[in-house]
Parts: sequence; structure tokens; C-alpha cells
Amino acid sequence: MNKIIKLISLIVLSLSVYIIYNNTCNSYYVITNIGDKLSTGTTSYGIKEKGYAEYYKDYLEQENQKVKLDNTYSTNNQTISNMLQLIKDNPTIKKKLIDSNIIILTLGYNDLIYGLCTEENNKNETKKILKEIDNNYKELIKEIKKYYHNEIIVIGYYENNNINNNIIELNKILKNEKGIHYIDTYSLLKNKDNYFDNYNSYYPNSRGYYEISKKIISKTLEIS
Repeated sequence: MNKIIKLISLIVLSLSVYIIYNNTCNSYYVITNIGDKLSTGTTSYGIKEKGYAEYYKDYLEQENQKVKLDNTYSTNNQTISNMLQLIKDNPTIKKKLIDSNIIILTLGYNDLIYGLCTEENNKNETKKILKEIDNNYKELIKEIKKYYHNEIIVIGYYENNNINNNIIELNKILKNEKGIHYIDTYSLLKNKDNYFDNYNSYYPNSRGYYEISKKIISKTLEIS
């Protein structure tokens, strides 16, 4: 009987060691990339190249990390309000947030543009749009933190001559929320000759996306 108990104990111990080893060796660093068209790596000519999330993934893999990048909720028309509703309604997203090691969030521009297109162009209406964005953004961060307890990297927006004052106000909203780590692309991509294919381009070129990724890397090293 003692031999049987010892054999069973040995088997259980061996299985435990294997499971721990297997989980450790097969664990992935999960990047959840949530955002609008900027988050997809789209250039000014509508071509999708490597975005900042892909460059960040490359960096981690070069550091011998096993990485999974989830771009499921990184789409051209994504908004703060839409993403907020998705998290509230969809158990799959909640599970993905729980399993994430880092979240990169790039939202707000579509909310601003869609609001400006549907409201009269005056200061009072613009203030109302920005206030609504502010409220939804706060609620979104709060909702994410119900399921996710690691770092949230928030990407700001850069100069846009047509609505530049509104972009500045939007960036203030994104930056000032507690519990996030903000990447300032307004200053980073100031030199349009280097980071945009032409002066009127809205989306950066590959070099621009790479520069954003370098900021993400330095930010994560800073907070780790």
C-alpha cells in the first residue's frame, strides 16, 4: 500500500512540475491594441503597413518574449462611445481584457470628427462635443479597469491644420485621465517632412509609426 501511495504521490508531483513548466514556457505577453484608423498602421495613401503595435511586438520578440498581438478592436471607425458599449455588452471582450498584459488605446478622433460633422460649427457646440468625449472617455477607462489591472498606454493625436485647436483640447482630455500613461505624438511628430508623406497627409508614414513605437517602449520600461 505504501508503495502505491508513493507512486501516486510521485505521479502527482511530476504532473504538477510539468504543468507549471508548460505554462511558464508557453506563456505569451498579450498586447491588446484598441483604436481607430491610426492604430491600424494605415499611411496617407491608405496602405496598411506596420503600425506602432507591430513595431512594439517586434521589439518584445527581439527580447526573446513570446508575444500575441490582438488587433480585433482596432478598426477604421472605432470610437470611444462604441468601444464602451462593446465592453459593457460583450463577455468575450471582458475575457480579453482580463488576459491582456498591456493595452494600447488610441481613441477620440472619430468621436470628435463625427460630432463636428453633425453639429453646427460654433464654440458652444464644440464644447458640448468635447464634454461628451470627456465623459465617455472617463467611463471607458473605468469600465476597462473593472477587468484589467495592468498598464494602459494612451496614444495622443498630432497636428491637424483644419481642426488643430480641437485636437489640442482632445489631447488634454486624453492626457489628464488618471491611471493611464500618455504618449504625446503632437510634439513627437511635429516635423511633418520626416514623419508624413506630404504636408497634407493625416496618417504618418512608416517612420512616424516607428517613432511612436519607440515612445511606447520607453514608457513601458519607465513604468516596469
